[in-house]
Amino acid sequence: HVHQIVEAAGRWYVVAWCEKVQEFRRFRAERILEARVLEQDFRPQVLFKPLKQPSELLAAEETVQAQEAFSKKIARWLKERYPGGREQADGRYVVTFKVADPAWFVREVLQYGAEAEVLGPEGLREAVKRMV
Repeated sequence: HVHQIVEAAGRWYVVAWCEKVQEFRRFRAERILEARVLEQDFRPQVLFKPLKQPSELLAAEETVQAQEAFSKKIARWLKERYPGGREQADGRYVVTFKVADPAWFVREVLQYGAEAEVLGPEGLREAVKRMV
């Protein structure tokens, strides 16, 4: 059940009640592969709290601090993308992320192949290893 549509940074998101998990979820509109009209009338969920600002799309109640080190080879470009990181003596560039969705973080790491390494926490290191 769609409750809200929000645009942020040129992307559209659908905030909807997910029947499968019985919770609200936020979906990128262009990633929705299938939708159907339900027979019952739409009734907003009483628990629904509309997003007031697009920045709330990526907010989460619980996050984990994760550190990712980028190799010297790509550090220059990652400094531009993530300016809040820190340079190591060996030339690597380390960025701390607030991770609400481990699956997102695994994809973040894997896109850089061998040029990125998860420094911690151990649970996220293991999640990346399982995907490799």
